[in-house]
Amino acid sequence: MNPIITPASTDPMDAVTIHFAPKTGSEEDWNEAYARLADYFRSYRLHNRIRRTQLILETLRRAAEEHEKNPSRSPTAHAIQQARLMMQSWLSEIYKGMELTDSQIEGSGRLGFHLCDGPSRWPHFFIDRENLPPDMTEAMRSAVRTSGPRLQVSKMTPRPIDLGLFENLDEEDANERGGYALLRYVALLAFVVGALWFVYDLTK
Repeated sequence: MNPIITPASTDPMDAVTIHFAPKTGSEEDWNEAYARLADYFRSYRLHNRIRRTQLILETLRRAAEEHEKNPSRSPTAHAIQQARLMMQSWLSEIYKGMELTDSQIEGSGRLGFHLCDGPSRWPHFFIDRENLPPDMTEAMRSAVRTSGPRLQVSKMTPRPIDLGLFENLDEEDANERGGYALLRYVALLAFVVGALWFVYDLTK
């Protein structure tokens, strides 16, 4: 199978033909994977089509290798997984030493790249782990540092409950109060019965 995937464009700068021949999967499936990858990279405001095409080709190459090992998953699923792995690897290098979790790195990376106007200033270095311009790295790290406090998990140590005055009541006081409460209930019951009898007597 020798499918040819060509980005739709009339711009001569974007006339890039990708000769892509995976050993597994149909041409239709791989074209769908191509389209989904284009959407994925556009979500990062990567409007530079030459760089976007380069990234799509590299991602598809990796996805084809994985699909050959595990053809039960769709080419699109493999492609998106490889794109995210490439993204995580790139961002992990940029945010090294900032004590961020994997999910924070992914979220902070998207935020940092947007805040420092990375898509316009450094489109050719997007997801290029081997070439990290110092000014881009510092701009992305600075954007995350100044974007607001990170959510931290607090540690709560159990403490004894302060019951106030009731905490000092001993068992005898508690029993005494319980006896008074019982007498009040008996008195209330007697009053209700008497009132009902009085009303009954008047209506006979």
